[in-house]
Amino acid sequence: MKKILTGVLCLVLCFVFAFAAFAETQPSSFETAAELLDFVIVSKQYTTPLRIVPAVLTQNGENRDVYLVAMLGMKSVEGQVNSQKGGGTAVYAAFVKDVLNQTVPAGSALVFAGHSLGGMTAQHLRCDKELQDTYEILNVLCGGSPLEKVEGEGEGSLHRLTDILDMIPYIRSTSLCALIRQIRTAHRENGHYFLNPDGAHNASYVRNDVWGGYDVFGEKGGSAVLCFNPADIRAYGDAAR
Repeated sequence: MKKILTGVLCLVLCFVFAFAAFAETQPSSFETAAELLDFVIVSKQYTTPLRIVPAVLTQNGENRDVYLVAMLGMKSVEGQVNSQKGGGTAVYAAFVKDVLNQTVPAGSALVFAGHSLGGMTAQHLRCDKELQDTYEILNVLCGGSPLEKVEGEGEGSLHRLTDILDMIPYIRSTSLCALIRQIRTAHRENGHYFLNPDGAHNASYVRNDVWGGYDVFGEKGGSAVLCFNPADIRAYGDAAR
């Protein structure tokens, strides 16, 4: 009897492990800006400032291979490029460029998604001439990021999503003209986080009821979708390791 029970238990465990491995390698997708920013902002599995994921972009009925470059906002993790003492957008951008050059084949198409400081840094990378010469930059999606003043012409499209009660996107507004520009160049929705600045700057952007009408490029009513294998996610820059 013991041998039978042991055999049954082993069989059950084999099925459990096999199912877990199978589930881990199943393709997944981001269909809205909220789903993509949820991956950028909320994921508990990663504390790293940077994740790079080979993916398939489907847009207007056409497919193409891309690399998703996901960039966290500022975190209080000592030693990371996105920490409060990490050096800002210049240091963050240099780090991302270095990782891209080491891990992503030249000529590849890039899709950036960043929250707050991550989105600000992605705007600088979009205008980086060396990066433009090496890769094809398709789009930068920013959640809760101000419009950066960057030298050089940006490659690809830029879409900034800003909750109307999120104050962070306006920190670069040193004049009335700058404030108007910040407002006019952003897609704005109301997550109803009155007197809740943390909710407006973080929780709003992962809500499909607020941003579900925007595709993964940040285009309202757009058709862009990213499909990927979770097992292919690679994380970089974790100072704790």
